[in-house]
Amino acid sequence: MRSVLFIPPLSRMSGGLANLYQTARDLRELGHEVALVCPGKAAAAFSEMEQEEFVVLPWKELKLSSSDLWVVPESWPNALAPGIRQGASAVVYAQSWNFLLTTLPSGVRWQQLPTRFIAASRPVAWFMEEVLELKVEGVLSPALYPSFLTIADNRPIRPVRVAWMPRKNRALAEQVMQVADACLARDRNSPPVEWTAAQNLTRDEVAALFASSHIYLNTAFPEGFGLPPLEAMATGCVPVGFTGFGGWEYMRQAGADTCAPPFPLEEAPGDGNGFFFADGDIMAAGLGLARAVRMAAAAPQDWRNIVLAGKATAQRYSREARLPRLAELWARLTDGK
Repeated sequence: MRSVLFIPPLSRMSGGLANLYQTARDLRELGHEVALVCPGKAAAAFSEMEQEEFVVLPWKELKLSSSDLWVVPESWPNALAPGIRQGASAVVYAQSWNFLLTTLPSGVRWQQLPTRFIAASRPVAWFMEEVLELKVEGVLSPALYPSFLTIADNRPIRPVRVAWMPRKNRALAEQVMQVADACLARDRNSPPVEWTAAQNLTRDEVAALFASSHIYLNTAFPEGFGLPPLEAMATGCVPVGFTGFGGWEYMRQAGADTCAPPFPLEEAPGDGNGFFFADGDIMAAGLGLARAVRMAAAAPQDWRNIVLAGKATAQRYSREARLPRLAELWARLTDGK
C-alpha cells in the first residue's frame, strides 16, 4: 500500500513540517512505498526532498486510489477532499489539539468525515478521544534531531545561563524573566544570570546553545508536543515554564508545583525533568524560574538528578526508538488494505 503524504505549502520550515518529512524518510527506510504532494508554492525544503529522490506527485493532476494511504495534517482538512473523493484511505495526522478546533468549516465536525486519526502525543490523543469523541489509531511523536542527543555539555559553573526563544510568546517570556530577575535581585547571594535568545539559528546551533545553558525558559503554548523543551533535556539543559498541554507527553514535575494535566501521567524514567506551570501564568513561572536559577547554582546534586532524568526522557524520543513505533502503527493502518 502506497503512503502519500500531503506537504503544506509553507514558506518556512516548522516543527510540524519537519516531522512530516522525517516520517516520509522513516517510512521509506521501513520499506514502504512513499510519495509526497505539495500544492501551489513549493514548501520549505521541498526541493531538498526532491533531491532525496522522493516521488513528488502533481497536486492539480493528483491521482489516488483505494490502494493509497492519504495522510494529511489536521491544520489542512480541505486537503482530505481529493483522497476521499478518489477512494483512498484518508488519515489525519493531528500534530496539535488547537487546530482541530479551528480549521473545519462552520457546521462541520470531524466525525462526519470518512477518515482515521493518529496523534503526535498522548495529550493530543486524550483530547481527541475525550473532548472530540474521535477514535485514535495510535500515537506517533516526532523524533529528536541527532545532534541534540550527541552534543557534549559545554556550560560554565557561573553564570547561570538561561536560553529562551523570542518567537514563542515573546511578551510573556520577557515578563517572566523580569519577575525572575526582580526576585533574584532581592538576595545578594543570588548567582549572576546570563539571558540568551535563541533566534535565527540552525538546529545544530540551537543544540550548541542548549548545551551551553543551564535552563531553557519555555513560554510556548498551545502545543501538540513541544519539541524545544525535549531538545533542551537531551543536552542537559533543564526546561522551566509552560507545557502547552502537549508537553505533558514527556514533562514531569521536579519540584513541588501542583500544575498537572487532566489525565493520569505515565511514569517517566528517573525523577522529575523540569519545572512546569499553567500556560500564561507569568507570576508562577517567574518565581519558579528564580528558584530554578538558585538551585542550579547552589544544589549541584539535586540539579544533576533533574538533568539525568531529562536525558533519560529524551532517549525515548530518538529516531531509533521511533522507528519500531512507526512500523507498528503503519502496519495497523495498512492492514487489509
